Amino acid sequence: MDSMRAKKRTLKDAEIYIGDGLIGQIVSCFNHRFSEGALCLIYDRNVSGVADDIIKELKSSGYRVFVQAVSSLRHGNTEKCDSVPEYVRHVFAVGAGTAANAAKEIASKLDVEWTMFLTAPSTDTIMCDNAPKMVFIDGKVLGKCPSSCIAAGYGILLSQPLAAFESFFASKVLAKPSALKLVQPQTNIELCELAYSLLEISVDRRVDSAQIMSELMYASALDSGKRPRLIGEYKFLCGALIAAFYSAYLGAPSIDVMPPACREVAADIIDNLGYEPKRGKRVDFFDVNVYFRISYILSEYRTDLLDKLGSIDFRTAQRFWRRLYPDAGYWLKSEITCRDLLSGLTLAGSLSESLLGFAYASGVTAKI
Repeated sequence: MDSMRAKKRTLKDAEIYIGDGLIGQIVSCFNHRFSEGALCLIYDRNVSGVADDIIKELKSSGYRVFVQAVSSLRHGNTEKCDSVPEYVRHVFAVGAGTAANAAKEIASKLDVEWTMFLTAPSTDTIMCDNAPKMVFIDGKVLGKCPSSCIAAGYGILLSQPLAAFESFFASKVLAKPSALKLVQPQTNIELCELAYSLLEISVDRRVDSAQIMSELMYASALDSGKRPRLIGEYKFLCGALIAAFYSAYLGAPSIDVMPPACREVAADIIDNLGYEPKRGKRVDFFDVNVYFRISYILSEYRTDLLDKLGSIDFRTAQRFWRRLYPDAGYWLKSEITCRDLLSGLTLAGSLSESLLGFAYASGVTAKI
């Protein structure tokens, strides 16, 4: 392999190859991990051209290739694959989140390793759970992906300061260990570096309030018959809104004088959307002892929390992110209403294990 064109990094025991024009170099990188035998190539139907080139490359080197195309289904689920032969000894995914989810399922079922050829920097789920042993990040391929995918990737990256703030909240108020540092992400980086940053995030991915709200916004769009945006697109919008809400909530003279929310109302709405939380709630903010204990601790750390929020520069990030769209982000006005956002904020609060969950229990978000 030409070291001037590709760089090799290691992340969570996975080999990450970064460069331009990597399809012709796949076999030379791949054969030390899987030298011979049959493999299953899973590809997203949207990237069939890239998949065809990779299939030709693998077959010309003597690999037996079983091919399967997949698509994303309602509520972000992945289309079930046809029966995969038991003689398959490796899974090769081409695409992004949809292909990766299918590859993980097949690899786990067959108890084999899998490889990822990333075609869009749009997801932070690649390294979660059953991580691939190899990932190829080709700058030329990423450059041809839809602009919405790039915006989704940036949406995830630029919303990370909120995840770090909620980690800080957990350490100070909930006495949970904090592992995320509040660092303002860079903007306008190369697409390969954006994709690699998302891989790093996925190694220790946290389900924060913005993630929950973005998934609910996605489910709500489907339920109303609209074509939803990508999760990453929603996530930046949700992250910016939640950060602004946190500042207003913590800055209020009194935040616990509202009557408590009715948890059943939000639960019924979420059930009707068909949304199933991926993690059970571990903090019961409705428990009287827990509520008053957190309320007291929160009052002690209010200033520290506000200082942390003040260090997050969502304003600059917003200006950059909105320019990623040909329409300068006007889809926000044409597709999402203020009521949609406030409803999403309330529903996310009913599931959040962070400050948004406490705010929901206090009855604040249920009244907006």
